[in-house]
Parts: sequence; structure tokens; C-alpha cells
Amino acid sequence: MKKNRRFFSALFSLCLGLILLTAPAHADEYPAKTIHMVIPWAAGGGTDSIGRGIAEAMKPVVKEAVVVDNISGAGGVTGTVKVANSKPDGYTLLMNGTTDMTAVLTFTKVPFTLDDLAYIGGFFTSPTWILSHKDRGYKDMQGFLAKAKADPGNLTVGTAGPAGAQMIMAAAIKGITGIDFRIIPYSGGADLVKALIGNQVDAGIIHAPVMLAEVKGGLIEVLGSGMPLDKINYEPLRNTKTLKDIGIPVEIGITRGIFVPKETPKEVRDRLSAIVEKAAKSEAFKNFCEKFGFAPVWIPGPDFEKQIRAELALFHETKAKYIDK
Repeated sequence: MKKNRRFFSALFSLCLGLILLTAPAHADEYPAKTIHMVIPWAAGGGTDSIGRGIAEAMKPVVKEAVVVDNISGAGGVTGTVKVANSKPDGYTLLMNGTTDMTAVLTFTKVPFTLDDLAYIGGFFTSPTWILSHKDRGYKDMQGFLAKAKADPGNLTVGTAGPAGAQMIMAAAIKGITGIDFRIIPYSGGADLVKALIGNQVDAGIIHAPVMLAEVKGGLIEVLGSGMPLDKINYEPLRNTKTLKDIGIPVEIGITRGIFVPKETPKEVRDRLSAIVEKAAKSEAFKNFCEKFGFAPVWIPGPDFEKQIRAELALFHETKAKYIDK
């Protein structure tokens, strides 16, 4: 009998030890192992570079490895779905841009929705701006729109593609103002840049700070912006009028941020939010962001979610009213 009691006591202790060993870590112990940050784009692009920057800034905060995994494909969908379906423990993150997600949700049928993710926070915003070659003579959006109104259907606005944030912005400006101009979708940002440098279009819409060097050199004019340029590291542009400033209720820009699976415990999400916020506000990350033209920001998770949902609503409404008609 005593042997049996000793046996069951030892067995109980062993089982209890195994349970404790395999139990999930408490939030105050998070993170206790390597964090994987999925970037759903190939290495080398803007979102990838910024993602790697925040990953490096997080390492001193978490004192654990933060590994970047590039899982590209289907316009960012492949990596996004992988994160949405991953274990909700805070060790698999998604780093992506808002308009990258809202554009694919607007123009493509995809196997995820915004409800499949939880929102940790946004840390870097690049407004979408409207540019023009100096020889066109436009100094601001009011001047461009006045000319377009006087010469309906003949002025051209280039976008970086037929199904993205730039197309939404161009269609919204045209639809809301009722001013007729031709939208020219190029096959990518590089082709639009060439068209602007070659003075082949009246204006072009692209994410800032693309062409900032040409702006500084006087070749390209900034006519307006979808969001404030107050964080840009070139002071002459900080007071550029936004579309909202001139009465067009459209706000478009890309904010890079962190997402996790929706079932991730709140305690872990809160801890992760504090980690990313501290990293985003670090001197190292501020210095890193200098080469991308803007100072970093911090948008808490709830506000970040509101922003991306409002953006998606704008994209759907604009597409339905002004593109699909």
C-alpha cells in the first residue's frame, strides 16, 4: 500500500511538473523565446526595410531574438493569412501597411477580413502625395483643379497601378469635385516616376517620400497630400495643404503597423503594444527613419484599428461610386 502511495505521489509530481513546464507563459514573462515577424512582401522593398528597422529596434526591449520572415505572394495575402491562422501566443506577428491591406480587400477576393486580426499599433506613416513636373506650372492642387475644370477631360493624373490606394485617391478627387480629368494607371511606381520626370503627365499620385530628391532639386512640385506632411524631414513641405484642407474629405496614406491573430490574449497584446511603442520611440529607430523621409509615430491599437477600418470603408465607397460605375 505504501509503495502504491509513493508510486502515485511520484506520478502526480511528475505530471504536475510536466503541466507547469508546458503551461503558457504569463504576460509578465512575455516574451520568453524568439518572436517571428512576418512581412508579406519580398525582401528589399519599402515595407520590408521599415519592418526590419522596427524589428531591430525591438530587440533591446524584449532581450530576445526578433526574426523577420518574408512570406510573399498574392499581393501580401499569403503572409497575412499565415499569421491570421497561426497560434495566438504573441510569437508570430504581421508587419504590413494599411493601404496594402485595404487595397487587396477592396479589389480582390481574399480568404481573410480585418476581423481575423488584432491591432497592436502603427509606428510609421507615409502620406500619399500629388506631384507634378515644374514645367507644367502647377503650384498646388487648387491650381491644378482650376485648369482641369477649364479644360475638362484633357488633363492627366498618373497612378502607380489600376487597383491601389493611388487609384482610389485619384478617383475620389475626380468624383467628389466633379472635375473631369483622365486617370492613367501605370504598371508600377517606377514607371510613374519615369513619366513624372519625363513630363508625360500633368500630375501623379504616389506614396511619399518617393521623389523627395527631385522635389528638393526643384524638378518636381508637391501639389498636395492625402495626409499631413508635418512629420517630413524637409521643412519647406511641412505646411503643404492636404485634400481635407481644400474641402475634399479624403485622407489617404500608408501606415505600417503590427498585427497578431485575433485570439491573442489581451495581456499579451498589451505587453506587445508597450514593446513596439518603446521601440518606435527609441533614438535608434528615429535615426533609422531619417532615410525614409519621416519621423516615426505611435498610433495605439484601438486608434490604429479605427484608421484602417475607416480607410477600408472609404476604399469600398470610392470604388463603388466612382470606379465600378
